[in-house]
Amino acid sequence: KLLGREVYNSQDQLGGPQIMYPNGVSHEIVDNDQEGVASILKWLSFVPSSVGALPASRDCADPVDRDVEWRP
Repeated sequence: KLLGREVYNSQDQLGGPQIMYPNGVSHEIVDNDQEGVASILKWLSFVPSSVGALPASRDCADPVDRDVEWRP
């Protein structure tokens, strides 16, 4: 309480997803625990399995040698 008034209605207002996601602290929000575990496993799949090992990579449809066209 501050000056006899409630400042926050819940702990989520101090650091819930509606605060953390727009500020870039959290990079993904999921709807339930199962989606959360799937998201963690996907993220972990890009971490090398041992020290010094190369990280996993994915094929890219954008060719490396394509001409880059850009106009300011």
